[in-house]
Amino acid sequence: MAVETRGTFADLRVRHRGPVIAPEDIAYETARATFNAIIDRHPAVITRPLDIADVIAAVEFAREAELPVSVRGGGHGVAGLCVGDGSVVVDLRLMREVRVDRETRIAVCGGGTLWEDLDPPCQRSGLATPGGTFGDTGVAGLTLGGGVGHLLGVHGLTLDNLVAATVVTADGSVVTASASENAELFWALRGGGGNFGVVVEFTFQLHPVDRLLGGLLVYDLRDAETVVAAWRDVMSAAPDELTCVAGVSRSIFTGERAYVSVAYLGDPDDGRELIRPLLDAATPTRDGVRPMYYPELQEMFGRMPFGLRNYWSGRFLRELPDAAIEMTASHLQPPDVFGTILLEPMHGAAARVSLDATAFAGREASYNATFIGFWQNSDEDVRRIATSRAYSAALAPWTLGGGYLNYASESAGETLETEFGADRYARLKTVKRQFDPTNTFRFNHNVPPV
Repeated sequence: MAVETRGTFADLRVRHRGPVIAPEDIAYETARATFNAIIDRHPAVITRPLDIADVIAAVEFAREAELPVSVRGGGHGVAGLCVGDGSVVVDLRLMREVRVDRETRIAVCGGGTLWEDLDPPCQRSGLATPGGTFGDTGVAGLTLGGGVGHLLGVHGLTLDNLVAATVVTADGSVVTASASENAELFWALRGGGGNFGVVVEFTFQLHPVDRLLGGLLVYDLRDAETVVAAWRDVMSAAPDELTCVAGVSRSIFTGERAYVSVAYLGDPDDGRELIRPLLDAATPTRDGVRPMYYPELQEMFGRMPFGLRNYWSGRFLRELPDAAIEMTASHLQPPDVFGTILLEPMHGAAARVSLDATAFAGREASYNATFIGFWQNSDEDVRRIATSRAYSAALAPWTLGGGYLNYASESAGETLETEFGADRYARLKTVKRQFDPTNTFRFNHNVPPV
């Protein structure tokens, strides 16, 4: 059934109390825009549910109209998969309620919640759950794909702290996924992305997180190779309490620099001693490391504005030898190369979770390396995309499996079996067949049911 007339959407508007935005509506152009300006997709209709009943109405409408469904949480995904051509978009940004139980250390949040919605009420109780590194990132996308952040050494990935999820499936049913209920779906949601339905509610385990030693060490770009080598050596011996992320950057926002972010949950003097090799390797142009609360750490990188053109490409790495560091530093040496190379450790609690406990595919890695390219002029698309791809291609000697799907600019498509591994991928397909046999939810790193 083709969706072409106002009458069709009039029926949807009777069933769906939240906004329904059709192509002829004045809000349509703004509503279909995503984080990445390269993405230019035209959905059949955009719904903004007020609650679970509205989500059910949107999914049932899509089934009756024989339309696929795309799901938008924060909309921060670089691949723009939250908006699909010809789809019914379920835009969850009006479902951002957060409930925190200090006694049980549990937080429950809506599917459209951003980390800047979730972190503050948790921190008011002296609690936190591992998130990403940007406050305007959506909880849903980060959690379903992994969740690498400042607390991963002590408390693991974001998905390791998911206790339960409420999901509207392709037939309009509402199911709970947890360790004791729909356990296979719960396994698949933790790393398998948005393949299995609309996750309308997330329940997280919280942890006591008081003041910590945090901040940014900034260096001259010419010291990049020395700084990254020192960072690697620090992280190779780091306790769980210390998580540092390294970066090499030339951008219109930050200029030219190398940097290391620091997050240490413990005595500040002990933390300073642990990062001393970073201070001895090269002299920082700025030392912003000091005691602070977690929400301040979460704002350390500021915000990446929506509306830039983006292409990100990277790989999980089994090791980071000197040759890989030299290649990383040299990749940004040409003065016409702009972007950020992000190097994240996979250590501590995140590395100790068994490989088959979740669907997340990067557990075996030691590092995640990603070239983050962003620019404004469409005339530069070809060159900038080639620069991003060239970096990840040069990582081939040290690559382990695929890349971190949350940072992937394109749908992994036919390479997903390589990304997940054959056994994990087969298990994901089984769950997909059970909960979405017609592949209604296909705008993602798609696991087809057959």
